[in-house]
Amino acid sequence: MYPDERRILMTPGPVVFSIDTLRYMLSTVYEHTSLDFALIYGEAVRKFRRVVGARDGVPTFIIPGSGTLAMEASLVNTVKPGSRVLVVSHGYFGDRWARIASSNGYDVKVLEAEPGDIVGEDVIVGELSKSRYEAILVNHVETSTGVRADIEGLARVARKFDSLLVVDGVSSVAAEPLECSNWGVDVVLTASQKALETPPGLALISMCTEKALEAYGEASKNVKGFYLRLSEWEKVMRAYEEGRISYYATPATHLVVALERSLEKILREGLENRVKRHAALAKTLRAGLEAMGLKIVARGEEIAANTVTAAYTPPGVNPSELRSKMTTRNVIIAMPLHPALRDKSFRIGHMGSVNANDIISTIAALERTLKTLGAEIELGSGLKAAQETLVNLNL
Repeated sequence: MYPDERRILMTPGPVVFSIDTLRYMLSTVYEHTSLDFALIYGEAVRKFRRVVGARDGVPTFIIPGSGTLAMEASLVNTVKPGSRVLVVSHGYFGDRWARIASSNGYDVKVLEAEPGDIVGEDVIVGELSKSRYEAILVNHVETSTGVRADIEGLARVARKFDSLLVVDGVSSVAAEPLECSNWGVDVVLTASQKALETPPGLALISMCTEKALEAYGEASKNVKGFYLRLSEWEKVMRAYEEGRISYYATPATHLVVALERSLEKILREGLENRVKRHAALAKTLRAGLEAMGLKIVARGEEIAANTVTAAYTPPGVNPSELRSKMTTRNVIIAMPLHPALRDKSFRIGHMGSVNANDIISTIAALERTLKTLGAEIELGSGLKAAQETLVNLNL
């Protein structure tokens, strides 16, 4: 069923993407072995490297698939089968790293944080001091709890213990600070439907360091599958960058065209400006929620993500009913994912093209909805705090 009214999509992906991106995506149909399409694809690869801070020329992949495919492909193409891997899990998608690694035959150790917290560096160092791990797997932003890991610090730790660092940036790339080559993040991956502002369907991966290149050179020889063999995809990516036509599997033509336009828009805004904008909107939303008396799941602003906020529901309010009532007001929020938060929280995404007016509209709808559901909410309290934050931030 199609909605009769315009909706504000405030989920942590897929996100609303710009009319400009939509226009380019639908402007024409590209034949996937045409030179025109190859040139667009090559531009997308180059621009993606700039967005994640990867140095020129490193193996970079844009292939049809989801973020989960990007996670699995990154792992099996850089870490030899049977190796010990350390998963630093801050919630649902951290646990997904463990499931992916276990299903591919790796020896997996998981370090878990309490909901809303992150695993301390001292805990990670303690584990690495006890045993040798070939790789550390972590999510930059954990979508289920709204927390952000200290990737720059973790990269230093990984180098100290000679472990490969593989980072899931699905909910962080283009909205959180990230300089993968300068920081020493070995591999970064993401997907198209989050802060990259492109419809779902593209998996993106970049090798960022010499250590990653060496690991990829060795591990990719042992990949048993066909589709996940990045060494074959690399030939296609190289050809596109050189303005040549190549083929391994049918690319998602419309999505690649949309991605290239979106990456151009992101770079035009400027990565520093874009991160500041996301941080300001996140701060505004959380100020409004807290003024309403809601508790944020992330335990401290220093680890709260720029892209998604999880909050506890007031006593007696069911998350499913809250989402349903918000939908009738044409504001779409997300249900909880973390097992420990399933019946007592909700999530709001604020990434990509989300703006200050979207934040204000969401808080206004949330105030009314919670009031009608019996919560002790003072109407206008969240709006006042959010508006004051926006004024102080000069937005």
